[in-house]
Amino acid sequence: MRSVRRVAAALALVGVVTAIGVAADADLTEASLIILVAVLMASLLGPWAGTAAAAGGFVALVYCFAEPSGNFTIERDDDLVALGAFLVTAALIGWVVTRLDALRHTAEQRAREAQIRLDLTNRLGGGDDPQTVAASAADAIAGLFGLSTCTVRLGPAAATIRRAPAEAGDEGVVLRMGDVVVEGSGPRRRLSPGDRAVLEALVAALANTHDRQRLETEARDARVAAEMSQTRAGFLSAFSHNLRTPLASIRAAASTLRSPAATLGPADRREMLDTVIDETERLERVVTKTLDLSRIRAGGLEPEVRVAEIGDLATAAVRRLRPLASDRTIRVDVDPDLPAVCVDVGMVEEVFLDLLENALRFAPAGSEICVRADHVDGTIEVRVSDHGPGVPDAERERIFEEFTRVDARADATGTGLGLAIVRALVTAHGGRVWCEETPGGGATFAFALPVVIGP
Repeated sequence: MRSVRRVAAALALVGVVTAIGVAADADLTEASLIILVAVLMASLLGPWAGTAAAAGGFVALVYCFAEPSGNFTIERDDDLVALGAFLVTAALIGWVVTRLDALRHTAEQRAREAQIRLDLTNRLGGGDDPQTVAASAADAIAGLFGLSTCTVRLGPAAATIRRAPAEAGDEGVVLRMGDVVVEGSGPRRRLSPGDRAVLEALVAALANTHDRQRLETEARDARVAAEMSQTRAGFLSAFSHNLRTPLASIRAAASTLRSPAATLGPADRREMLDTVIDETERLERVVTKTLDLSRIRAGGLEPEVRVAEIGDLATAAVRRLRPLASDRTIRVDVDPDLPAVCVDVGMVEEVFLDLLENALRFAPAGSEICVRADHVDGTIEVRVSDHGPGVPDAERERIFEEFTRVDARADATGTGLGLAIVRALVTAHGGRVWCEETPGGGATFAFALPVVIGP
């Protein structure tokens, strides 16, 4: 039906142009050129329309413009040659135009197909909801190949598009590749080998992308499970190492104090009580760090920020830990004119406490621990330096991971949680943390926080 309408439109166009030529009293040459343009335009409607226009134009030239006009008699040999040339030229031009138009249509179709394939695979690979991608794929395939209905399944996700009611005689289309299935009905014509190849390529691209996403998800789940297993093993290892010693000390001291056979003087009894208190505080720190880490993992880390002076926070942390310094000196070197920072005071004090505890654990007797702060490129950089054994270059990034320790001493303490908590707290403030070597030997742990932007 569409071809009949196009042929009718082509003949109507030739008729209109012929009437214009007759009204303008055009001769055979002028009429040939005008009708040739009409044939060229009609050829854009398809090969049948172009052929009909060429034939109709030839008949119009013979009847209306060849001498004598008004009949199909041709008296002059020149007119016969001109009409023959017109027919050959019109047919050739019609064929070329039709072919070029078909090639243009094919190129546009292939470009559209490639764009649809690229868009769908990018969306699926980019993490879009498979249900939404399946709906888009069904709509695109139905429109691309003229299907009345189309269903696309991406694993458990499925979507159906109905563009028109199904009719008797509609051809069914079913393609299955991996977890991707495409089912459709219509059109009445059979899909060409080229169309089927394009559809297969589209389904194959979706199947490959879906399989890659599935494998990546499985690999990510396996990696998370392995990390959780490693974390759990590290957690148990840290606890078995760091809880056994204080519990044994507390039990031994308590048993001695409780024993009726024990003869303890006031000094010995006080030493036993101090042991119980010290080891209890050590246990409390281990449990507190574990709870902090659990809260961070659960996403419960929401800083309640306010303007504060970094020097005040450093001084407060040093004051709290000075009783543990023994014969080591803690020096605070902070310029009182440094810009203020906008931080959660409790969190940043915890950062100072963890870094200072770490420095006290490794600093040798009689050495100095320095807390320094400087204003650098819109941030406040804080450094806590000691002159202990230092951290090897290869371990300076890994040391901020959970349950990671580089201390190989048999009497080493610590859970490997403190620096992981430091990194999480600093990152929550939009800052960064790193480790570097102390001039003269030792380790320096540094962190940077953005300064308060004034009005």
